[in-house]
This record gives sequence, structure tokens and C-alpha cells, in this order.
Amino acid sequence: MSIRHILYRGQKIGYKSWILLQPMPGKHTLLAQLDRYSKEFIIARMKLLHIFLNRIVNHPILSCDKNLYIFLTTKPSEFLVHRKNRGNVLGKVTDSLQNIASTYTMKQRHLEFEQIRDYCTALGEKLSAIDKINHRIHKERQDYLLELHQLHPIFTLWATSEPELAPILLAIAKAVETNAMAHQKLLEDVPNDEREYVSYVEAVKSALSRRDSMQIEYEITVDVLAKRRIEKDQLVGNTSYMIPAQGWGGSLWKAESRDEKLERLGQTIPRLAKQAEILQDRVECANESLRSDFQRWNVEKQQDLKNMLIAMADRHIRHYQQCMNAWEDILTGLKLDGMGSDVNVGPPVKIPV
Repeated sequence: MSIRHILYRGQKIGYKSWILLQPMPGKHTLLAQLDRYSKEFIIARMKLLHIFLNRIVNHPILSCDKNLYIFLTTKPSEFLVHRKNRGNVLGKVTDSLQNIASTYTMKQRHLEFEQIRDYCTALGEKLSAIDKINHRIHKERQDYLLELHQLHPIFTLWATSEPELAPILLAIAKAVETNAMAHQKLLEDVPNDEREYVSYVEAVKSALSRRDSMQIEYEITVDVLAKRRIEKDQLVGNTSYMIPAQGWGGSLWKAESRDEKLERLGQTIPRLAKQAEILQDRVECANESLRSDFQRWNVEKQQDLKNMLIAMADRHIRHYQQCMNAWEDILTGLKLDGMGSDVNVGPPVKIPV
């Protein structure tokens, strides 16, 4: 199954715009910008896509979606036919809602969702700070690795010119080489968890923005309905309504009479009232769905962040343990001549992982 199919699946299941959906994994890693067809990148992306699909399957609403069933059960050829026959109308609707939100200020703000938005903003900033620090440390490790690669031939060449110090110098060269290999492995094993989770936090904020757009659309409809009702009441109370006179500079179309306006408003007001009721129900459904998604996300978030930080710490502990063992192997067999006695170095200290 291709990446394009999975991407299409991610777009289709987001048709209920209030649902909190994890974004698709990025096409490139943040630090190394690996080749998109390299083995390391493909394995890393497969893991992220596996997590993405598991979140969809475990979602109480998305797991029952018919598009998910089609995606998982149909053959590639049948899926392509289904994909071509479905238009992207819902994406246009979402774009129109976002345009409304950018030009209209919401009247009634929910403190609950505003607090969630503030928390997501703070969490995203902290994760971005961790990601920037990792990026800077990664660059410094790359420079340090170049220096280690230069030290190994220096000590090896030095050992050829100093026969008495050759064992010690060769042992140091071996330790330097071991450290270089450990750093190389650490640089190659750089996960992109922080950046991916920043994208997840941004998806949460996007879900909140879509909910706000729905509420704004409902408020606009209610305002228009109130204006039409006021207009109707004014016409009903004003029995002496006169049709405006049409001069030479007036419109070519005949102005509406009082009865025509009342008839038009009599058709418009029920339609707007029904639309306002539908939009109100949709906003309430969005609120309840988001509350449920946020509760579930809080549980997942705590476990995900815990696993991410523990994995980061374990990775560095193993790295430093390997580097320290390389130097301790030299010290355990090294005898220092001084004051007529040998200085014996004790057993190596093991750092618990």
C-alpha cells in the first residue's frame, strides 16, 4: 500500500472537522534530511505510519468510518477507482470555514477550550525548544566526530615513532576509535519524536480553530436571523410603508412592495431558524467530541512524552557507558611507574541503565 493511499486516507477520515486527528508523518527527518528512499528513512517512516494507523483504528468514531473499511479491505485498483470518484468538496468547506474565522471575531468564547489552546501553545514551545537543543547538540557531535577521526591516525603514527610508548598509544587510538564508532551510531540513531509531536500539538490547535469556525458560522446565522426578524417586525408595525420612488438615476428593477418583502421574509426566517438549529447541534457535537478526544489525548500524551524522554535518556546512557568502557579498558591494564610502586586501578564502575 503506497504512501499516497495512506495520505488520502488521512484526508478522508478528517471529514468531521472537529475530530482530533494526528497529522501524517513528515517526509524528511529534521536533522539529517535523509534521502526519502534510504533504508533508515523508510524504516522510520513505516514506524510512524504504523502509529498513525493505530490511532485511527483505536478512535471510537474514526474506527467506524466507512472510508476506513474501504481503505483496509479493497484492492489497490478498486481503491483508485473509489478515490477518483470522490471529490474534495469537504476540503473546500473547511477552507471556507477558516476564511470566515479569519474575518469574524467570536462573541462567546469557551474558557475550557481557551485553556486547552494556551496549554498546547506552551507545550509546543517547550517541545520546540527541546528540538532546537537536540539540533544544536547534533551539530556539535558531528564536529566532535570529525576530530575523533583525526585523532586515531595521529596516535597510530605516533606509536610507530615511539616504541616504548607504542602499547599505550595504540590503546588510546583504539579507545578513540571506539568512541568515534559510538558517536557515529548515536548520530545515525536520531529520532524525530519531538518534531512529530510538535506537529501533533499543532493538529490539536487546528481542531480547536475548526471548532471556533463552526461556532462563528452559528453566531453569524443567529445574527442574520435576528436582523430579519427585526425587519419583519418593523414592516408589520409600519402599515404606511411606501415604495421608494424611482428616479432617472434609480435602479431599473422594480422595488419590492411591503407584501413582497413580508412574503420573502416569511420564507427566509424559517430557513434561517432551521439552519441555526442545525449549526447549534453541530457545535454541541463538536464540543462533546473534542472533550472526549482531549481526555483520551491527555492520557496518550503523558505516556508518549514519558516514553520519548526515557528513550532519549537511555540512548545517551548507553552511549556514555560504551565510551567510558573504552577508556576503562585502557586504565585496567595500564601500569604507571612512580615512586617505586605500581598504581593499580580498580575495577571499572558500571553505570546502571
